[in-house]
Formats: sequence, C-alpha cells, structure tokens
Amino acid sequence: MNGRANPGGTAEAPMTASKTGAAEATLYRNGAALALSGLISALLGAGFWVAAAHTTPRAAVGEATALVSAMMALSMLGQLNLGPALAAFLPRAGHRRTALVAGGTAAAAGLSLVLGAGFVLAAPRVSDSFQTLERPLPAIGFVLAVAIWSVFALQDAALTGMRKAPWVPLKNAVYNTAKLGVLVAIGGTAAALLTAWVVPAAVAAVPVAYLLFTRVLPTTDEPEPGADAPAFRRFLAGESTAMVLDQIGVTLLPVLVVALVGPATAAPFGLAWMIVQALDAMVIAMGSSLVVEGSRAGTDIGSMHRAMRRRTVAGLGLVTAVAVLGAPLILRVFGGEYAQEGANVLRLLLIGSLARSVITLAICAARAQLLIGWIVRMHLLLAFVVPGSALLLGDRFGLTGVGLAWAGSQCLGAVIVLFGERVGRPAGSPSASRIRTTRISLPVVPHEASQKGQP
Repeated sequence: MNGRANPGGTAEAPMTASKTGAAEATLYRNGAALALSGLISALLGAGFWVAAAHTTPRAAVGEATALVSAMMALSMLGQLNLGPALAAFLPRAGHRRTALVAGGTAAAAGLSLVLGAGFVLAAPRVSDSFQTLERPLPAIGFVLAVAIWSVFALQDAALTGMRKAPWVPLKNAVYNTAKLGVLVAIGGTAAALLTAWVVPAAVAAVPVAYLLFTRVLPTTDEPEPGADAPAFRRFLAGESTAMVLDQIGVTLLPVLVVALVGPATAAPFGLAWMIVQALDAMVIAMGSSLVVEGSRAGTDIGSMHRAMRRRTVAGLGLVTAVAVLGAPLILRVFGGEYAQEGANVLRLLLIGSLARSVITLAICAARAQLLIGWIVRMHLLLAFVVPGSALLLGDRFGLTGVGLAWAGSQCLGAVIVLFGERVGRPAGSPSASRIRTTRISLPVVPHEASQKGQP
C-alpha cells in the first residue's frame, strides 16, 4: 500500500492493516451518516413538494422551484465552494480550524447577501417568472435566504470535516420536519414556499454554531505541513472556479428551463429535478467522507475511491432501475398532470445522475489529493456541454430534450473518467497522483505542486 510523501520528499510509512481497517470503517460510517442525511432530506423533501403541489397553484409551484434553485445556486456562488475546501483542509488544519470556519462562514454570508441583492434587482426585469421579487418583503426575504442557506450548508461541511458526520442527519431531520410544518401552516404562494424552506434553516443554525465553536473546533494541535493559509487560498481559488462552472452546468438548469418554457410548463421538470438532486446529494455525501478520510496522511485514496464507487454505483443503480420503471407512480403523488408530463423527464434525469455518481466520486478523490486542476477541467467540460445541449435539444424536443441533454452529458463525463483510469490517469490513484500534481498548471491555482509538498 502506498504512503504519502511528506513535504521533505521522503515517503511516510504506509498504514498498518489495523489502521487501514479503522480508516475504512470511519469512511463508511461517516459516509453512511451523510447518505442517511441525504435520504432523510430526499424523503421529507419529497413530502414538502407533494404538499406544495396539493396546496399551491401550479404556476406558483413552478416559480417556487425556480426561486429555490436560484437561491441555492447563488448560495453556492457565495460560499466560493468553501464546503469541499473545508472538508479537505480541516483534518490538516490543527488550531487554525476555528479561524478557518469562522472567517470562511462570515465571508460567505457577506458575499451571499451581495449576490442575493443583485439577483433581486435583475431577475424580475429579465423574466416574468420572478415577479414575486418585485414586492419588498419577498425581495428582502430572498436576499436573507441566500445568506442563511450559505451558513446552514457550511455547518454540514464543518461537521463532516471534523468527523462529526453522525450529527448531520439529526440536524437535517429536524430541519426538514420543521420545513414541512411551516409549509402546512403558511403555504399557498411561491413566497410562502421559499419562507418555509429557509426560516427553519435559520433557527437550526444557531445551536449548531454554538456546538461547533465551543465543543468541536477548538484544539491546541499543530497544523500539518502544507495546511497553511496561502495553500488554502490557492486551493480555494481553484475550488471557486470549479464551483462557478458547476453552477453553469448543473444548478442553474431549472432556471434555464423556466426561462425557456415558462413556470407552468416547467413545473414537472422542477419536481423531477428536486427528486434527482436528492439522490445526487446522497452520492455527494459519500464523496465528502471520501475527501475527509482521504485527506489524512498515509491513506490509500485509490483503493478507497474504487471500493466506494463499486458500492455506490451498485446501490444507486438498483434505485435508478426501480425509479425508472415506476416514474409515473412516483410523480402521481404530485398529481395526474405531473405524472403524465414528467415521467420521461424523470427517467432521463435518473439515468444521467447514475452516470454523474462516477464523476462525483472521481472529483472527491481528486479533491482529497488537492488535484484542483483535474477538478476544474471536468467542471469546465460539463459547463459547456450541459447548457449547450439543453438549449439545442430543449428547443426541439421540449422537456424531454432537456432530459436527454442531461443524461448524455453526464454519460460523456463518466466515460472520460473511466477511460482516464484505463490509460493510467485515474483520479484516485496515489501513485499516479504525485506525477499529475507536478503537471497541472492552471492560472487560477499557481504552484499547485507546492500544495502537495513537491519541490
């Protein structure tokens, strides 16, 4: 088993079998906790949209899915992809980790407020689908929602990076239950749906912040070599670039669909998208555990990556097969029109997300090794292919065309990942990663080799 090279250039001793077993046990325990959190969010989130479909006019549901997608996309932009960066660096950061989380969260919240304000000023002028934001109260609420969601999401990343992932499902179960309760109490408009989505997150963030900064983060441990502030800033610059590309290629797709066909026609796509994104979140959760455990000295990230991919694809493949066959039944809980118009779209989105799981885990393995150049290149590919093909096929085949674009783009990315492994460039091979690190040279991440301790 390969050990990691230290900053001095000599190899560390490989992990013993007992340490390897312990690391893999922690990997799957934390991954299972995060996947459970994703499952809880998926089930309760589906309940949220079922209740919305039966209590809210169809056009308002379409507008709400676009508002939530826009809020989450802006939040991701505001976070600068700090979540994955924290997962990669917190295991290495020692006593710097409190300042890392506090400073990063404050910066993300501030930038999120600015982005939310910009969206509120521009969106109603660009599309009639966001007329709700022309009223002062919904507009202010949306701006605050973007910042609140950034803080709420970064707390999950901090807990994961500190190996406290079992707390995440509890946090999200309470949040999702409260979200459904608020919807039942005040639902009926797009603004009410957004309020129900965000207010429980604001309430839940307060006790979690207290626990993080008083119990979890404080330590006197020294940081590991290569975990200094300049290295973190370089890595974050690359992650921020990847995040912007990811918003273009993934998160903004429902907004694009609403702009193309209008909120009422886009409503079946929006609901199918929410279902698929919940499954994607489970894969991302497993990948987050891979980042945390793979970031620790002496781990065999290549073996971890391949083992996790086998299990994840097998499990998700079974879920996808069942859901593809039962797509009309799944959507029927939202109403007969949704089942009739959205079944094929849901099937295509599910097939695409199965392929996307291969891409997601490869990105997480690369992130654990701080191979930011590979991550940026993969996101750049999808940022061109997904929206470009969605515009082309969506204009010709409607919602089904958008589903075809998603499935085809993700399958292309998965083929590139697997082909890269066969020709000796796996995104999770410790032996190959050292060579590739010295080859990567992107303007956004200069001196990437120095992050890994290379001369």
